[in-house]
Amino acid sequence: MTEDLVQRDQVIRKEADELLGPKGLRSLLEDYGTLHVTGSYALQLMTWKDLDIYLEQTDLSEESFFSLGGRIASYLAPVKMSFRNERINRTPNLPLGLYWGVYLGDERKGAWKIDIWAVDSQECERQLQFTRRLAASLTPSFRRKILSIKRVCWKDPGYRKAYTSQDIYRAVIEQGVEDFDSFKEQMKSKGVTVG
Repeated sequence: MTEDLVQRDQVIRKEADELLGPKGLRSLLEDYGTLHVTGSYALQLMTWKDLDIYLEQTDLSEESFFSLGGRIASYLAPVKMSFRNERINRTPNLPLGLYWGVYLGDERKGAWKIDIWAVDSQECERQLQFTRRLAASLTPSFRRKILSIKRVCWKDPGYRKAYTSQDIYRAVIEQGVEDFDSFKEQMKSKGVTVG
């Protein structure tokens, strides 16, 4: 089963490369700033089609960000896009920046969801540090455990609402969680229902 999960990660990352390269998303985004593909893609922990991107740009206005949104809509023909201004809202645990959530269909049925955050250099570095620290902690054993837990969690309606992949990463790496059942119990002890 572990080999299947690793192979799935490779297949999804290859598809992400197609989306970024030949389909033109990387080129489009680079017109607006410095592109950093992060999250599960960078960590080689993909179990579903969710791409996390930071667009480093110090002076990107809301008007320019909406222009970018229009170009993304033309390029990718998403079924839905959602906007957030976290420069104003400042939701805890979210990046300080502008956000496009791009949905190319029903993500629970295998369509791509792309998270694009436009952030300044300081915020970008803060966010990328988390990914670098996590990458430095990943062992083959941790990777296997994380992939097996994420494989079960990604279709859970509570995922991304009550808990995120970061909770899974921390549970495995910092608290020694071994499998989905122990993750579920740990989250239950925090008042979060999983599955």
